[in-house]
Amino acid sequence: MLHPHKESGFITLLLVAIDLETTRLGFVPGVDDVRGLTVPFSPGLVPAGARDRLVAAFNGGFLPRHGRWGMRTGALTVLPPRDTGCTIALFADGAVEIRSWPALAPREAELAALRQTPPCLVERGTVHPDLAAGRTKAWGGQTPGIVTRRRSAIGVAANGRTLYYALGIETSPRLLAEGLAAAGIHDAAQLDINWNWTRFFTFEKSADGTLEVAKALAEVEHTRRDYVERASERDFFFVLRAEGK
Repeated sequence: MLHPHKESGFITLLLVAIDLETTRLGFVPGVDDVRGLTVPFSPGLVPAGARDRLVAAFNGGFLPRHGRWGMRTGALTVLPPRDTGCTIALFADGAVEIRSWPALAPREAELAALRQTPPCLVERGTVHPDLAAGRTKAWGGQTPGIVTRRRSAIGVAANGRTLYYALGIETSPRLLAEGLAAAGIHDAAQLDINWNWTRFFTFEKSADGTLEVAKALAEVEHTRRDYVERASERDFFFVLRAEGK
């Protein structure tokens, strides 16, 4: 847990570090994301063939209609990538990179999936200049009379071997970015915001062998069978043990 605000101890940033050398990251659009499209998989669910290796799952980003940021998995393109979008790129070899789209576009054919968000919070170790100047609108900044209780992000280390999930409690976009940069995270994208859409679950098998949610990073409404039986309305990422690990 980090405290990115210089004075307030109530503003916190929870970080989860994930070893990409022993895990594999996947991505699935949610039911609402693909409504009206012909989909060659079950939206909102971890693929059945991968569930025996499921370790964790966490929220994706804004709905497609909120910014129209790129979303693609396999041969399905929900929305094409935009140059201004921060792109979470899942490569076919298991590598994960987070960059502005022009830096990744030349390797588009190598991608297994991509998910875009508003411009990168942190890129190459530097906080986005708009955030540094206090311009936060692109990331769903503070709205007068409304407090954004939670804000989430995904990041990678400079060596590409560690993935991070971040959950900010009462954090503004700027504090989120500054906290991530202070933690040494090299590239980072904001994911979803608000209480019910920011979630990180770990999974394990119950006594009867049923795979279910074992723990949540922070309190949130959920069922024990989310993502494996109860389909998610929103897109999400999932973490698998690498084969042979």
